[in-house]
Amino acid sequence: MTKTTILHLSDLHRDAGSRIKTHPLLSSLYRDRKRYIENEGIPKPDIAVISGDIVYGVRGDDQEGDKNLELQYEEAYETLTGLAERFFDGDREKIVIAPGNHDISMPHVLRAMKRLDTPLDDDKRRMLIQKVWEDDSRYRLNIPEMSVYEITNQTVYHQRLEPYAKFYDRFYEGKRKFSLDPKEQYSIHEYPELGICVVAFSSCLENDLYNRTGAISAEAINRAMDEVAPKVERGELVISVWHHSIQGGPKENDYIDSDFLRLLMDSDCSIGMHGHQHRSGLLENRFSPDVQRHISVISAGTLCGGPRSLPTGRMRGYNVVVLDREAGHGTVHVRTMTNNDFSAPIWERGYVSEFSGSSIQFALAKKRVQSISPFELAGKADELLRNGQAKEAYELIHNHTQDQWVRAIAVKALIVLGEWKKIVDLLTPPASDTDFLTLSEAYENLFDWSSLHHLINSVDPAILSGSVAVRMRIQQCQILLRGK
Repeated sequence: MTKTTILHLSDLHRDAGSRIKTHPLLSSLYRDRKRYIENEGIPKPDIAVISGDIVYGVRGDDQEGDKNLELQYEEAYETLTGLAERFFDGDREKIVIAPGNHDISMPHVLRAMKRLDTPLDDDKRRMLIQKVWEDDSRYRLNIPEMSVYEITNQTVYHQRLEPYAKFYDRFYEGKRKFSLDPKEQYSIHEYPELGICVVAFSSCLENDLYNRTGAISAEAINRAMDEVAPKVERGELVISVWHHSIQGGPKENDYIDSDFLRLLMDSDCSIGMHGHQHRSGLLENRFSPDVQRHISVISAGTLCGGPRSLPTGRMRGYNVVVLDREAGHGTVHVRTMTNNDFSAPIWERGYVSEFSGSSIQFALAKKRVQSISPFELAGKADELLRNGQAKEAYELIHNHTQDQWVRAIAVKALIVLGEWKKIVDLLTPPASDTDFLTLSEAYENLFDWSSLHHLINSVDPAILSGSVAVRMRIQQCQILLRGK
């Protein structure tokens, strides 16, 4: 597959008391999906990426904060499960989720802190303020109060993402877990049939109501990139997702230092996706002179933000990103709310002044050339297969099945996995007696009697002659097909 379409949503701000309810929201997105597929030639989405701020969040001093946050996550759960049902036949693995600053439980933050008395001595006061700006500081400055808070309970502080973690675990039905350890706050979503791998990060390291700056654990980035390195070698496109924007105005501090992009680029991650700033955009950052190491950073607008949260001249919006590997480029299509009823949005192509239109194209990093020989590749895959890693074996070689040795291992892996439809695609038409035998077995397991009938009646005489196994199999199939 040379084209992949990603539905990029951000800043959902789901809230049980919101003006926009789940059913009207999902209906509006599905109607727009039909519109851009039929009228604009944009392919239907293969996966969805949600780049943070799943819920609206609660104030730290909200007496019912824990309960209200739970209700918001219930609304978010209904929204995303509904999205999976309407867009991806219920497959929740087709949706990638990353947390945002609004997903933090501020009541947890306040429970982990205590307000310090302001020293009367000028030197001591200056020393205390200096501690606020230290790396990994446990001190926070509350500017409206002009007071300093200290994080006194690190365990409770790390639990500020616990409500999000519970929602996350529930959404993925226990198949994925969100760790409260910042070093483990990443998830890898593999789509080998699309030729892509998506890595979702939390950019909420040390983020709270007094420290709005975004950050990603460097340890999390290194661990994730080490894990996806073999996929890069196989030619897969690596996409990273986080929440915070990578630039801001001179009076703003709620963005993430873009220096982490160098680490992503050095690991051959070629696309980044984020939200937070409530505006669609594209920024290309190049790390090396050759075009094989560069990153295109795509931002999405807010899907459900209220009127007060919208930047000047912007409406609610989201992106549909189409990646064309064969042509070597991607396209960001911006969808914008075009009516004034925030409870029942209507989406159409939007106009973005920076794009001078509704879309913009960007270059994809060149696909890495596989340096390993087919024989070596087959050997590595066979070793994985013998170790019980059939899925990994197939992913390693599925793009190289033109070689007969590689194809033979691929077929063995697919038999173990029970992927009979893929076997049919791979072995049609059969080129050997072994292909014929395996293909007939695939049709039998798929209960595809018409194809099986056609196969045994159109078998190549060259395969039939001299092969006792083929003749016996044809007889078995003729008996099996009686009355079908």
